Amino acid sequence: MTEHERDEAKSLREKAEASAARRGLEAPKLSGEQAGKLVHELQVHQIELEIQNEELRRLMSELEQSRNQFSQLFHQAPIGYLVLNDVGQIHEVNETFCRMVSGKRERLIGSPFSECMEGDDRGVFLARYRAFFSNPGGKSLEALILRAQGPAFYAHMEGAIISTTLGRQQGESVPLLFLAVTDITERKWAEEKRLQLERQMQQTQKLESLGVLAGGIAHDFNNLLTVILGNASLALDELPPITPARDSLLSIEETSLRAAELCRQMLAYSGKGQSIIENIRLRDLIGEMVSLLKASISKKAIFNLNLKDSLPPLRGDPSQIRQVIMNLVINASEALGEHSGAITISTGVMECSREYLSEAFLDESLAEGSYVWLEVSDTGCGMDHDIQRRIFEPFFTTKFTGRGLGLSAVLGIVRGHKGALKVYSEPGRGTTFKVLFPAVLEERVLAGRSQGMKAGGWKGAGTILLVDDEESVRVMGTRMLERLGFGVLIAVDGREALDIYRERREEIALVLLDLTMPDLDGEEAFRELRRTDPQVCVVMSSGHTESEIAPRFAGKRLSGFLQKPYTLDALSQCLRGALGAGGPPQGSAPPRPRET
Repeated sequence: MTEHERDEAKSLREKAEASAARRGLEAPKLSGEQAGKLVHELQVHQIELEIQNEELRRLMSELEQSRNQFSQLFHQAPIGYLVLNDVGQIHEVNETFCRMVSGKRERLIGSPFSECMEGDDRGVFLARYRAFFSNPGGKSLEALILRAQGPAFYAHMEGAIISTTLGRQQGESVPLLFLAVTDITERKWAEEKRLQLERQMQQTQKLESLGVLAGGIAHDFNNLLTVILGNASLALDELPPITPARDSLLSIEETSLRAAELCRQMLAYSGKGQSIIENIRLRDLIGEMVSLLKASISKKAIFNLNLKDSLPPLRGDPSQIRQVIMNLVINASEALGEHSGAITISTGVMECSREYLSEAFLDESLAEGSYVWLEVSDTGCGMDHDIQRRIFEPFFTTKFTGRGLGLSAVLGIVRGHKGALKVYSEPGRGTTFKVLFPAVLEERVLAGRSQGMKAGGWKGAGTILLVDDEESVRVMGTRMLERLGFGVLIAVDGREALDIYRERREEIALVLLDLTMPDLDGEEAFRELRRTDPQVCVVMSSGHTESEIAPRFAGKRLSGFLQKPYTLDALSQCLRGALGAGGPPQGSAPPRPRET
């Protein structure tokens, strides 16, 4: 027996003797035999008590060990644990949660758990706490938890009810809410990244669909315009120089050419055009887009132009510059919403210092010097500073500002053109986007095709194989070719054209071949024609521009390109160039056109 145990036994003995004295108990008078038996029983009882005490000490030791183990597991668990009372105060908390919030356990215990949350989430937690506390089964909560130091984190919480009598009278149970808290910030980021990728894929699919749609529209629309423009050209060629109808026909011709330009812009905006770097006159480019821009904005918007004359050119891709203008104008229109307002496009030129350029987006050590600038202003809702910092982030959008659509693409195009971009905005007072492009101070003179060449009295001879899948284009093309003195053979697709050419190649001077056709398209048909006759003379016709088509036929001896829609003069000029200055070879009277 230890010293401590002997002291406790002595103390207990003294208390028992004092109690016996108070009760007036006296030692019984016993015989020797009785006394001996009593002593033996007392010794046995003492041994029993020692055995019980030893067992009790063992159990207490095991209990203490279990408590220590539980405490260690509780505090070192990989997730945070909290115990809350019925009013939401922290009754107990583990060290893991303390590390999560960069706080001390002593300060957390007794404080309201809601103070650990962001403002909006705090209100949600307080509103749901009673139901959460009374019936936590199947309930969970996500909230943004504050840190004493560092950024807040997203937490997922699940609860369970536990009971304890600690701190209360024996037999009185106290319900407590046990919360398991898991940091799900990385999961949230992963989900957001996944959603961004999904939105990116959806946007890409939309753009691809738009490109397919634009290509189809361009093909069909240009075929219609070919018929309209062709008829107008034929009528102008037939009428005498002075006639009231000539002005009307010239107006039809001019309007058809403008419609064709809108169609080309649609293709460029959809991303179907090839990258073309050339000198760009910003005023002329915007002027060509006016009709398309007006059609793209709100009917309540007033569209203003403030374009400076005699601007130096900029070096870039016209289709991409169009996309910048279109995206900025569309965003300006969206900023107006359902309200009336004004959208203004302005241009100019300025000398930019390094200090001025350093305040713009895309400051990548841009050189000082002359910059052509483009401004798109609106009188819409404007943006605060926080939104301005994020508007060029991919997929960032806010319904109430109307910004975000296409702005990341604008930034990419400006970067590719070694330019800069500035944003001026104030809530309720509108927004101005200012784009700066390096000016070309010495414009290079580029050789181009001769313009204005008229059909005049030039007449061709021989046979031309006209290949197009649209009947209206075949009819109009036949009339125009006959007007120029050619005989015409007709094929409705590339495969029929091959059959006709193999049968009558000796009399065919040139093949006028449509690029976009079913079954065997123009590119495939051209390749097969070259295999049949390496010297075949082929002019390709398409609604796409020559610069877009030319790379596909580089080095393949394509004789010429005719862009749809075309006039009689354009057709004459193209055929003269393809067949040579001397015109086509002379032969017998050309056959009448026939459908084969």
